[in-house]
Amino acid sequence: MPFAIELFFDPRCESRLRRLISGLRETQLGGTVLIEDVKARFHITLAVCDHVREDVMCEILQEIADGTPSLPVILSSLGMFPGKETVMFLAPVVDQELLEVHRVLTERVADFSESPWKLYQPGRWVPHCTLALKLPRDGVQKALELLMESTFPITGELIEIGVSEFEAGVVKRYVCSYALQ
Repeated sequence: MPFAIELFFDPRCESRLRRLISGLRETQLGGTVLIEDVKARFHITLAVCDHVREDVMCEILQEIADGTPSLPVILSSLGMFPGKETVMFLAPVVDQELLEVHRVLTERVADFSESPWKLYQPGRWVPHCTLALKLPRDGVQKALELLMESTFPITGELIEIGVSEFEAGVVKRYVCSYALQ
């Protein structure tokens, strides 16, 4: 099963994101899968790997957490990965601190995995906080209307780094997580 290495938000920011999800749920977007439906915490994914050495991965994440202060985050725009199963997300302002955490992790992935996903490599990575998956075409406009009535930007902090193991898009377990300094 794949493993996602993720940054998690502070509780106040998570509360704001939960309110957005609640509004999307009430809008009834027909077949849409919301992030909470896949048992995932709100997050920004740094890397995904198919096979890992869990003990080494967790040791490296602890080292990264110990050397990384919490990161201010501004979720300032809406985005989509369009297609048959459209994904709607909030995009953070990409700053040097976020890029540095991504760079440090990317340089260490080879220490615990031989199969990182290419979409998360530097130059291809699109940092985002997923709100909805499998959004049908006729639900896109409804979702946009609801989200555009929300107050943006959403500000907060990324305070934790951790790993989820997932199958068919659903989180099966959280492997480890560490508070940023």
